[in-house]
Amino acid sequence: MNIAQSKKATLRLIGVLVYFWMNFPIIVNGQARQIGLFSSDSYGGLSVSVQAGNIIFFSAFTQTHGRELWRTDGTEVGTFMVADINPGIGGSIIGYFESTSHVMNGIIYFRADDGVNGIELWRSDGTASGTFMVADIVPGSGSGAPGGFTHTNNLLFFTAGTGSSLWRSDGTAAGTFSIGSFQIVTNLKGFNGNVYFSADVNNSGQELWKSNGTAAGTQLLKDLNGVFGASLPCNFHATPNILYFMANTNDGWELWKTTGSNASTVQVKDINPGGASGVLSFYSEANAGHIGNTLYFSANDGVTGYQLWKSDGTDTGTVRISNIANGVDQNGAFPIVNGKVLVNNYASEFFWQYDPVTDIFDESEYPSRIWFNSYAGKYIFSGSEMFYADKDSVFGCEIFYADGNTGTSPFFLESHLTDNWFSSSTQGFNTILGVSSTNLVFSQSRSPYNAVIPLFSIDVSTSASCTYPTIIFPVPLSFTSAHFVWSYIPDASQYELQYRLTGNPSWNSELTPQTWVAINNLTDSADYEYRIRAFCNGAWTAFSDIKSYNSGLTVNDYVLHILADKSENDSTHRIYWLKTPQITNMQIRYRVAGTTTWQTVSNSNGYRRLTGLSPNTFYEYQWRANWSGTWDQWFPSTLYFYTRGNSLTDDGVSLLAPNSLTISPNPVCNQLNISGLDGKSYAIADMAGRIVQEGSISHSKIDVSSLRPGMFVVLVENGNRITPVKFVKQQVGDR
Repeated sequence: MNIAQSKKATLRLIGVLVYFWMNFPIIVNGQARQIGLFSSDSYGGLSVSVQAGNIIFFSAFTQTHGRELWRTDGTEVGTFMVADINPGIGGSIIGYFESTSHVMNGIIYFRADDGVNGIELWRSDGTASGTFMVADIVPGSGSGAPGGFTHTNNLLFFTAGTGSSLWRSDGTAAGTFSIGSFQIVTNLKGFNGNVYFSADVNNSGQELWKSNGTAAGTQLLKDLNGVFGASLPCNFHATPNILYFMANTNDGWELWKTTGSNASTVQVKDINPGGASGVLSFYSEANAGHIGNTLYFSANDGVTGYQLWKSDGTDTGTVRISNIANGVDQNGAFPIVNGKVLVNNYASEFFWQYDPVTDIFDESEYPSRIWFNSYAGKYIFSGSEMFYADKDSVFGCEIFYADGNTGTSPFFLESHLTDNWFSSSTQGFNTILGVSSTNLVFSQSRSPYNAVIPLFSIDVSTSASCTYPTIIFPVPLSFTSAHFVWSYIPDASQYELQYRLTGNPSWNSELTPQTWVAINNLTDSADYEYRIRAFCNGAWTAFSDIKSYNSGLTVNDYVLHILADKSENDSTHRIYWLKTPQITNMQIRYRVAGTTTWQTVSNSNGYRRLTGLSPNTFYEYQWRANWSGTWDQWFPSTLYFYTRGNSLTDDGVSLLAPNSLTISPNPVCNQLNISGLDGKSYAIADMAGRIVQEGSISHSKIDVSSLRPGMFVVLVENGNRITPVKFVKQQVGDR
């Protein structure tokens, strides 16, 4: 059967597309659970994390304790506030935690204010008893304000005061003291038993200094600029035997190195000849990576723009590796994965990679997104596995997975019960804190009810495709009724919700194939417990943790919260929202995404069924509240949903091959990658069933650059079967 022969057949294919897409086994590694809840303050939500072994440290704000030091190992019992250093709402952590903390020998050193001694140097091993002030640098209520941490040879080095004094510490009060005073001291880096830094001692400009941890051993290593000017050494990067850094001389900003002596401190290469700069300046953080003593970094030779370079510390051994259009991101990190150096380039949907063994530079199979380097915690590598914050059109912003192989299925965990997919070039809804042992730890931007920030963990050590739902919560409709809604499990054919009055030994049970259930026999203002499990692959999962709910729950809020959207069938969708004493009525307006005509409905129940929808169609919607008979403005944000059916006809199944087709990236800008089907015919249809492009797959790719932004289905002919996969086409730069 030729793909383009019959529009009717194409429409029928699209009609069953989403069923197969949703039920194709998706990698869901292990058991996921919520392990914490936090609030926000002027520094935002959870800080960027700092990891010491399997303990992930971070600062977080709660309404009871303010911003304090927290830790997690990815388990509930291992997630807790380490110590209430400054009792009460005031909190002890001032500033950005990741910039004012450092790990040495499994101990985290950080600055904190206990409300008595000012901002001073503290340490913690992750226990309350092992958390204490190291030294009161400025005695009394004054602040020592330590910062700029580094370490070498079991000695912690840092700056104090206004950044004008250099200190060292062995972790004890007696072993913590000043070893030098300067006009300014910055950019500390430990290397082979000494600390190297940029300092100005007499207003002559910052130059390269070193210290062995004693006052006598703290000295100017080299004045790179001679008598005049400041070289401003910065962006230090240590390999086993060479300390690389960047500095400014008559040659501009270029790459330098030292092994610790004046004579060994030399410019490696004038990458951009003359006075122009080959590397980033003192005022930009330039990341780098290394394998052995070879440094990998971004540089600009004045001809090709910023590209990937490598250096072995010699002029001839400092060479450009890449020459790709639009260069590489000069502010990006340089992950080393499977012995290869990865770099970002946002004209590509994937990281580029350099293999020093084969000297080959090409595209990897690890996704790259524009927000990876713009925001912290958007991706992490654990061995060869990559976990990253991304978005798709069915579930919105979530956490995804790749292992670097063609055809990798996405790691999937539904942690948001609304589709928050949007066309902006960010993914601000999830932040990855780290991997502890086999637990991936990440946070959400907010919970369904309010601005409380949930923290999640998922065990990535197994490849189970069925778990109990991670998210489950009640939507109160009245004091005697509620709908319980939960996250979707791809392989689940049935769910069991159990609930009981607190203290009752017997559970009430509700079985349902949907991801919600209505409970209408609750006792007014009573305390309940509930839990859930899923049935898939012929067996029940374990039950989720027991959660609590009071049927008299009243949330005072003047903001209208959309809690969840759920597909009832291929033409009916449910929108759940939170009723409050202030908001008792609301309106929803919805339309097929990309069209201009809205349909508007009202609701006062707590959920609204949208009926008469077109099957397998991408919709967008907005909402607003009623205030004493007056409608508010439409909420400026837009949410989405996709209608899908729950059953297939035999006729529909017979047209489709098993969904073994994998495409990447998705969303896509210019090219879809499809492996193993070169020469096979394909067609691309829009959501109305119209064929908008057709041809043959060439070199495992399909050029989709001419398509307008929107949602499409690619249909690939393979023998006498046709395999469909949905994808989203985006504009270049809109990721």
